[in-house]
Parts: sequence; C-alpha cells; structure tokens
Amino acid sequence: MIDREQLIKELEALSDEKYRIFNEKIVHTSSYRVIGVRMPDIKKTAKRYKADWKEIFALPYDSFEEIMLKGAALGFADADFGEKEPYIIAYAEMIDNWAECDCFCSCLKVGKSEEASLFTLAENLMHRKEEFVSRVGIVLMFSKFKDEASMKKALAIYDTLPCGEYYRDMAVAWGISVYCVYYPQDIIAYLESSPIDIRVKKMAAQKIRDSLRIEKCVKDAVTGVVNSKK
Repeated sequence: MIDREQLIKELEALSDEKYRIFNEKIVHTSSYRVIGVRMPDIKKTAKRYKADWKEIFALPYDSFEEIMLKGAALGFADADFGEKEPYIIAYAEMIDNWAECDCFCSCLKVGKSEEASLFTLAENLMHRKEEFVSRVGIVLMFSKFKDEASMKKALAIYDTLPCGEYYRDMAVAWGISVYCVYYPQDIIAYLESSPIDIRVKKMAAQKIRDSLRIEKCVKDAVTGVVNSKK
C-alpha cells in the first residue's frame, strides 16, 4: 500500500523554489498547487512506481506533480495496451494543462502489435470537444506515427477541429511543424489549401521557422504561403 503522505514528502524533497515559481508561470494549471519538481525527477520517480501504476492512479491528489506522476507511471507501466486504455482516457480527462499532456505522451510506450490500437485511440481523442483531451490525441498522433498515411490522416482531422482554444490550436501547429520535417512539400500544399484558421497557420509557420531540422528554403516557402493568406 502506497502512503500518499510519504509520496508527497518525496516530491517535496525534490522541489526547487525558483523552478516552482518559474513553472507556475508557464504551466497555468488552474486547480492545483505546484510543488516545483523538475521533469527528469518526475520521470525517475514514476519509473520506481511503475509496477504500482494502478495504485498511483487511484490516489487522491491536490498538486500538479501528483497528476504528472500518475501519467508518467501509467506511460511507463509494463502492461498490455488494452489494460491501459481506459486509464489513458481517464487521464486525458483529468489533466488541465499542456505539461501534463506532453509529459504523458512522451512516457507512453506500446508494443509493435499494439500500435494500431493506439492509433485508433489517438484519432478518437483528437475528435473530443474538450481542449486538453483533444490535445492528448493530437500529440500522441504526431509523436508516435510519422508515416505518410498517418500524416495525411492527421491533417484531415486538423481540418475538422474547432479553432480558438490556444492549447489545442498550438498542438495542431506543433503537429504541422513536425510533419514538415518529413513531408515539407505536403505541408506547404496543406498550408496553401487547408481551411484551418489563419491564426493556426501562423503558429505553425512560426514553429517551422524555429525548427533546426527544416531547410531555409522550406521555411521561406511556408512563410510566403502563410503571408499570402488573409
């Protein structure tokens, strides 16, 4: 049986006050206190508890780090995807900021034979109306599936998503920039023809310009296409 009070003491022992103040400013968690534990320490702690991931998941919580720990332990857990799937959905519905989403997506590992099931789940989550649930699906899709067929499927879904919620919009822009690394001409054509809002296109163009993996000629072409739009 995991002692939550002891777990909180472990997290608090890893806290850094300057980092806590910094993290509060960039994470924007709306409901929970921030202890100030850095991401590598969250992941290291989660790996220690991955065998007890269900117990970790069931614990009450009142801090950002406890939510992060739940997601990371779930992601690292050595369990079949079918067993994890309902917890993944529950976790997506629990989170309220980009960091919880992105940390979880980076930790989630599945076997080769489970990739089709993960793809279907990511697609379903992308279509959800809740901003951060949708973001989980978007980030899972572009971070785990970079083949051409998956890219085309993701772009088609982007065209159907509502616009105006910053963290969903930014995830779409991020996805476009990732796919641009592998399929630059497809992305240039997409930005030319897609009905997604110009604000999202501009976000994507900025992320593409910021990328160190994309050639200048592609960045210039993307900028030209986006700047030609109203």
